Amino acid sequence: MKKTNFSYLAVWAGIPAAVAAVLAILAFAVFMGNKAAFVACIFVAVGIIVAIPMRLESKMKKLAAAMEPDFKAQSFTYQYKFEADNAVYYIDEGGKMGVVYRGNPTELQFVDLRKVTDVGTNNGKFGMATSRVSCEFRLDGKKVRITTLQVSRGTLSMKDKRVLEAIAKADQLCALLNAAKANASH
Repeated sequence: MKKTNFSYLAVWAGIPAAVAAVLAILAFAVFMGNKAAFVACIFVAVGIIVAIPMRLESKMKKLAAAMEPDFKAQSFTYQYKFEADNAVYYIDEGGKMGVVYRGNPTELQFVDLRKVTDVGTNNGKFGMATSRVSCEFRLDGKKVRITTLQVSRGTLSMKDKRVLEAIAKADQLCALLNAAKANASH
């Protein structure tokens, strides 16, 4: 599987990064005496650097959505779609899983579900509370986490309705993955 298309990344990440570098150099070399121009150049350069990952994520989602109508031509009908770990995953209960990677969003790639291991729900329990619930599995030896609940500050009780719903959703995702994996083995 090709997770990274270097020519794609050169255009969508490399060019903006080069522009940001030129702006930073310009700010320090030319605009040091002009405080407003210096601050503006640095502000724009930092903004470009911060925006690159967001732009790549947005582009991946748009390209993945644009490819979806063509899936049937590839004999692929997905039942569930999720985003995790810089990719969009499509699960077909018939035993296929398609992936569109952020670093290579121009093609749908298929995963051999027999390589998916350690499928399970992680309730993140710490004492009587949690701050994250997820469905987790390993693909090519790397952990993939589908987060169904993320608390940014503090924790929630394990009996909280949101936690119980998140656990149920993670269990459902795990069951769907395991069913698709079982169908792939046949």
